[in-house]
Amino acid sequence: MPDALQIHENQMGELREVQFWFHQGAEHVPGLLYLPVSHEEPMPFVLIQHPGMGSKEDYFVADIARAWARRGWVCGGLDAPLHGERASADPMSLFRNPDRYPEIRAQFAAEVSTMLDLLPAKFPIDMARLGFVGYSMGSMLGIPAVARDGRFKAAAFCLVGEGGLAGSAAGEDADIPRIEAAVRVVGKLEDQLIPREKTESLYAALTGEKDLRWCPGTHFEIGPDVIKLAEEWMVSHL
Repeated sequence: MPDALQIHENQMGELREVQFWFHQGAEHVPGLLYLPVSHEEPMPFVLIQHPGMGSKEDYFVADIARAWARRGWVCGGLDAPLHGERASADPMSLFRNPDRYPEIRAQFAAEVSTMLDLLPAKFPIDMARLGFVGYSMGSMLGIPAVARDGRFKAAAFCLVGEGGLAGSAAGEDADIPRIEAAVRVVGKLEDQLIPREKTESLYAALTGEKDLRWCPGTHFEIGPDVIKLAEEWMVSHL
């Protein structure tokens, strides 16, 4: 069984900032949360996952989590395997070893499920209103996590396509068709890393409520347009 949740908390004006840790097997898993100080009723929870080479302190996670927490949500992210404050942090090693992709997908999915088991005992989270937002690698890892956990109501997968770390869109082991959450896929029209057909294949394989949006720009331009589309999807479903 994983160790109990450990937390360190600070107050930032109207928000609570929470650093948390737990163990999943031999892995020390660090996370970051923001939530309103005065809100005691159960709130939606949105897990926001950073792109490759990033961490839970990225603008795309921490700053957006603070902004969305002011809505009355609990928001935050985890350092992905081999990233951030992980003991084995070495981001590039993940992409140098594609044979490890199935192992890393399974590892992160298990960590997300453990986090969802632990957090509600400490924080007022409405487990019927869980959301996931990922960017690039965050989406690649988020697809199996959302599919295998089964408790997320909505997800926005940004700058991602089927294959590679995200896994195949077809086959008995494919995660994409098993996703039960309502999914918005956000792509970039000039994405130099994710071919448009890979994003469209991912979208076609989704079996539930879904939506596909395209933004101008390249893969590394995670700007207000991408963030706004993810936010709109969370607002409409949580």
